[in-house]
Amino acid sequence: MATTHKVVWSVLATPKVIVDEVPGASLETVTLHEDIRKSLGGSGQLSHAGAIDYGGVTDGGTNYLQATSGGVTIGDGDTRFIWVKHTGYLWSSSSVLGAATTDKINIHADVEHVATLKAGEAWIIPLTDTSSNVSGFSAKRGGSVDIAVEAIGLD
Repeated sequence: MATTHKVVWSVLATPKVIVDEVPGASLETVTLHEDIRKSLGGSGQLSHAGAIDYGGVTDGGTNYLQATSGGVTIGDGDTRFIWVKHTGYLWSSSSVLGAATTDKINIHADVEHVATLKAGEAWIIPLTDTSSNVSGFSAKRGGSVDIAVEAIGLD
């Protein structure tokens, strides 16, 4: 019996503007960006074979990856979907987090820097078709110490 796996995702961004407090006149105000005037979002889904090629979870337990200066692979040219998260902690082991950190991680497609994540932030890379132009995706530490990363790269 054949099994097909499906990943479903949605994203939402709300562009905001902070108007500074004016003593004696108004409090600081946060509002929608005046030109955009709405939240932005979308969703999608893709089917895949179910293989977890990079990172992952075993029986519900996260296998933390070690973001070094050279990077840790989170996907390759055959990967169909990548989810990566900066845990906010230094690397200790694949099952134990180290001390809290505010250092960032950088996401690369081959040698090109494509994203920067702060502690607690996550990013998805949906690749409905294989990537003929990128041979590898990686997460690299942004500072001088290795960072624990959660990631799943699915074929």
